Amino acid sequence: MTDQRFGLHRYARLAGPLPLDGGGVLSPVEIAYETYGTLDATASNAILICHALTGDQHVASPHPRTGKPGWWTRLVGEGRPIDPARDFVVCANVLGSCMGSSGPASIDPATGAPYAMAFPVITIRDMVRAQALLLDHLGIGVLKAVVGGSMGGMQALSWPATFPRRVRAAVVIASTARHTAQNIAFHEVGRQAIMADPAWRGGGYYGGEPPAAGLAVARMAAHITYLSEAG
Repeated sequence: MTDQRFGLHRYARLAGPLPLDGGGVLSPVEIAYETYGTLDATASNAILICHALTGDQHVASPHPRTGKPGWWTRLVGEGRPIDPARDFVVCANVLGSCMGSSGPASIDPATGAPYAMAFPVITIRDMVRAQALLLDHLGIGVLKAVVGGSMGGMQALSWPATFPRRVRAAVVIASTARHTAQNIAFHEVGRQAIMADPAWRGGGYYGGEPPAAGLAVARMAAHITYLSEAG
């Protein structure tokens, strides 16, 4: 029988509890993820890919809504540097995201309504701890490697710092261990653009129109920071 933990469009409801850096606890924890390839008999060929801020778990499969190819098909696939014929690839939607894992859109068991702004602040290390819970669920003790770019690279940096015995290598691309003051300021501009949209409604927009106009302005500002001036 095929192991239902493995494959595309998977969800794990993990009992936890997951302690958070901010002092709170999440339980249960839901993680949306995908796997590619076959986990070998010794569970020693697993590679965890961590996505960036606006990424998701569909690293090498078509997006279920847009139909667009996976966001890293140049790196993950047959004959690629990360090959599912050799490696067992795991990509999980980060904690606090909006693509299936526990986040502000999830139902708060205490109220029966979306958490919205009541969802706790999540750190990179919280994301990594949630990924570790998922790996426990999948039967993976030690990673062959953890790979990520941008915010995914922050997770890749945090993995050996948080779980030094659980990862043999970390591949960090275009990332940093901490934000500069300028980087924090750019992010705050994006946050303020979203919150200035009347559709924001204090973060309680679930069930109505999202603050799409504010988000569009935030993304325009963000994309400027993703590029280097030619010259």
